Amino acid sequence: MKPRWQLLGLLVLIVLLAAGGWELYDLGKLHGVVDLAMVRTENHTLKRQARKLSSENKEMMSKLAILERSSQIDQQAALAVRSDLGQLEEELQAAREEVEFYRGIVAPGDVNPGLRIHRFALEPGLVSGEFHYELVLTQLKHNDRFISGTVDWKIVGTQAGEPTQLELAGVTDPGISQLKFRFRYFQDLAGIIQLPEGFLGDHVELTVRPEGKTQQAPVVQKFNWPRVGPN
Repeated sequence: MKPRWQLLGLLVLIVLLAAGGWELYDLGKLHGVVDLAMVRTENHTLKRQARKLSSENKEMMSKLAILERSSQIDQQAALAVRSDLGQLEEELQAAREEVEFYRGIVAPGDVNPGLRIHRFALEPGLVSGEFHYELVLTQLKHNDRFISGTVDWKIVGTQAGEPTQLELAGVTDPGISQLKFRFRYFQDLAGIIQLPEGFLGDHVELTVRPEGKTQQAPVVQKFNWPRVGPN
């Protein structure tokens, strides 16, 4: 009898162990499913956050590009305004000088009437010996009629240490013996002269000779040579 009860007890123990093992397996399986679901949920959440961050990043990059472009446009606009302002200031200054110039012609005050050399200037050119000249002639008070005539040049200086005198025809190309003018209020005569190599200018003597029935004597005036550059 005793062995039978022992066998029965062993069978019962085996059944209990098998049942417990199955329960543990189901429990482990259940926990695994739960863990897998949590991982999948977390992965889905992270992917959604990543997509959101990527979208926000693209939006921020787009805004940054717009701001940078806007900044460039603002800088370009500011530079354009500065350039326009500088040009307007130059034009305003030129207009003021022109007004003063015309004021001197139209209302010369106590200045003696008649033909005058208003301004003579020499500026060095791009090559050695080259000079740009500008001669402005005016007629004060008697500007109700045209005046015409010629301007003779005498360029005085030295060449190879010897005193030398040049005429206008020798320093212009093609050669011009005299400058001619005809105006009522003023005339601006401009051009280029080319000095011979080695010539050092000292001064220019201009003789303005009116023609016609005018009783005015020639206007003679001397201008020092500009001390700029090699010549």
